[in-house]
Amino acid sequence: MKIRLFTIVIIPLFLSGCIWPSTFSHPTATPLPNPTATVTPAPLVLEGMITFKRYDEREFYGQVYGHGPTAIILANMAYGGQEQWAPLVTAFDRDRFTLVTFNYFQILQGDYASAEQEAQVILETLKGFGFKRTICIGASMGTSACGVIAHDTSMVGIVLIAGQNFGGTLDVVYPKLFIAGKLDPNSSFTATDYKRADDPKSLILYPDVAVHGTSMFGASVGDQFLKDLLDFIDKNG
Repeated sequence: MKIRLFTIVIIPLFLSGCIWPSTFSHPTATPLPNPTATVTPAPLVLEGMITFKRYDEREFYGQVYGHGPTAIILANMAYGGQEQWAPLVTAFDRDRFTLVTFNYFQILQGDYASAEQEAQVILETLKGFGFKRTICIGASMGTSACGVIAHDTSMVGIVLIAGQNFGGTLDVVYPKLFIAGKLDPNSSFTATDYKRADDPKSLILYPDVAVHGTSMFGASVGDQFLKDLLDFIDKNG
């Protein structure tokens, strides 16, 4: 009978003094930080043409520019239409402000009551959209349009350019800017309204300038005039 011999070879698990670990350790992953989402708030009102309705149900039209949280109402002179604000429309910060230009329902020299009513309608419309901060800039007849809404709680700034304010007193605590060409006969109204207004207030009379209201955009002081308006709204918006 043949007997088969088996050789059992035992391989030690001790190699060069190292011990095989009893448990396997997985590397620890460092979690990546969550990306920060940048959310752009939806505009309170869309850019483009806008229709306003007066208290007598008659409609007048305007244009909306920008999508910022502070509204700027631009009240025209009696002539020139909303296009007279083109330099300011081109230059303002659309992320910080929403700018509204408009045409009066009827263009009549001295139709202050109509201008005042339309400024009130625009302000109420903008507040209905959710605007809580408003600046009004008015030129010539438009100074009264801004003046009539001066005491609204949403107002944070007002600019009156070369016109007499029949809209009301400016005994308000937010900043006020009065501008005119010094040789423009209407500068006397600007200076008088400045004196009557409460602080804080500023007066700018450009020397040797006789052009009226927003016509100063095209005058020798046009660049400075635009800068003064932009500085005011940037500081107070």
